[in-house]
Amino acid sequence: MRAPKSALKNEDLPDLSGPVPRRPAEAMRHKAVRQLPWARHGGGPLRAAMQIRRIDPWATLKVSLVLSVVFFFVWMIAVAMLYLVLGAMGVWSKLNENVGELITNSGGGELVSSGTIFGTALLIGLVNIVLMTAAATIGAFIYNLTTDLVGGIEITLADRD
Repeated sequence: MRAPKSALKNEDLPDLSGPVPRRPAEAMRHKAVRQLPWARHGGGPLRAAMQIRRIDPWATLKVSLVLSVVFFFVWMIAVAMLYLVLGAMGVWSKLNENVGELITNSGGGELVSSGTIFGTALLIGLVNIVLMTAAATIGAFIYNLTTDLVGGIEITLADRD
């Protein structure tokens, strides 16, 4: 039940003439937004300075392996194109003829053939895959050891102007 009007006095009513206090959660959220380091001040470009302190060696191994395999296929296509161009120019037949005269090969086989060219290119490409993957992974380990001693590489990220 309601109290009669005469029972309420001015001292019992809250003073609503001043500023309304904020709730604690709203005050903290407003304060946190003001303290963000990436908050824009004055409408200038947004900038953030960061450090690269660690490179995951397992991720480096996977990425370098995929890139090495892609470069292997590029290598094999480049060797095939070069082989076809030099074959159309007659370089391989002239080379086999000249070397055959010098050595007097009794077997009569070709010194330079597509099998020797592509076999050698395949071997070089596979060795390249192993070496590039190992070098990138070892490089990630060395980078991590170095950053433990002297810190990471500092980069600055910025908005486009």
